[in-house]
Amino acid sequence: MVNRVYRFFRKRKKKKDIWGFGDAPDPRQVGKVRHQIGAIYEALFMGQVAGKPTLRDVEQMTLNGLGSWSRDLVSRGISDTTLDTESRRLSERYLQDKLTKQVRDMHRSKMLKPVGLRCGVATVDGKNLATLNHDAGGRAQKRSKGNEKWHSSKRDKSGGTYFLTPVLRAVLTSAEAKPAIAQVVLSPHEGEARAFRRMVLHLHEAYGRSGMIGIIDADAGLTSLANAELVNELGYGYIFGLKGNQQELYREAKRLLEAQADREPAEAETPWEVRNGKWIRRLLWRTDQMQDMPTSAGMWSHLRQAWLVRQETMDPHTGKVEVEDRYFISSVLYNYLTPKQILLVVRNHWGVENDCFNSLDLQWHEDSGPWCTQGNAVYGLGLLRLMAYNLVQYLRKRRLRRKRPDGSVPPPLPWRTVFTHVQQALALGTPEHEWSSTGV
Repeated sequence: MVNRVYRFFRKRKKKKDIWGFGDAPDPRQVGKVRHQIGAIYEALFMGQVAGKPTLRDVEQMTLNGLGSWSRDLVSRGISDTTLDTESRRLSERYLQDKLTKQVRDMHRSKMLKPVGLRCGVATVDGKNLATLNHDAGGRAQKRSKGNEKWHSSKRDKSGGTYFLTPVLRAVLTSAEAKPAIAQVVLSPHEGEARAFRRMVLHLHEAYGRSGMIGIIDADAGLTSLANAELVNELGYGYIFGLKGNQQELYREAKRLLEAQADREPAEAETPWEVRNGKWIRRLLWRTDQMQDMPTSAGMWSHLRQAWLVRQETMDPHTGKVEVEDRYFISSVLYNYLTPKQILLVVRNHWGVENDCFNSLDLQWHEDSGPWCTQGNAVYGLGLLRLMAYNLVQYLRKRRLRRKRPDGSVPPPLPWRTVFTHVQQALALGTPEHEWSSTGV
């Protein structure tokens, strides 16, 4: 395993302009620095990839946790004080461009092929990076009704003012590893629906010519005619969740699809599967009778179909079944996705939370233990964390999973196991001595 991680990193190291940080902008005064700025970025990135919980742990890694090949990138130990100081002035623009280059390289290397779908699907969703007792230099949002989805129950109970650092992130949910491909920061008084337009324009600029994305998917909070028109004008299909914030569309979809579900069998359904001790399956009904639907906001001339996805949850002990209906609208041609593929897209949508956001919170402690919260640190480290997540998740989901003799694929390795392999790979010296010394 360590051997495979090592070879993977060495291959990335050769592409310095894409995976290296030697070209990072340096805001410091010339002649008064001890460490190259590229080495500081490398140390922060390595610390994220290795799952280090604090900057003190990153300092220890740079002192005695690097082997000869990684020592080329970070030539000497870097103190946690220096790492903290430089975290505050990380260049977000540079890191966003670097994330784009890395994702495009993964796409060219066939690492991000859609699984079970005809095209790539980018899912956009919001996340709070940290809850602070300061306004992050005027960039954070003060707690308000408009950002209540990210409020902290612990802070709410204790009272007092606190600040949130919300972003929109895009995840390529069609790929097996569910990589994060973009991050857009919400300004102090900006809502998600408005920021969504900036995200779509960024995705188009970054990946529009690559063919990596064919559909843009978002939940109901981002659904609006203006957002749908922008996605359509740029040449992508859209899939939006549908709830009461779009009352006219929601009422019509509910009227049509509830009646259809009462009189017709589902077009597709998933097998029963176990989750949290209960049995779950999903069923699909869809209609094309909402095409060109007029609303008070204007004509939805690009809307081609609406979906009802019904989730049935059965308690295995009592046999009681709970039903939850979710509605969606889409501009995708009616026969472009099969019914089974539609259910797959809907299931993949939750990969933003289950694969990406939950992993960032549970494994990197993004929402509770940021390394630094001053200056640009929350947002800059957030981008480095996305790059680290992409690499480690790819290792878990693809690189370190070998097919069994019967052709089946084992479950991904535990995160902590992969972090251990990464730490061992970073500490390796030359190939001649490393395998005998580690017993790999």
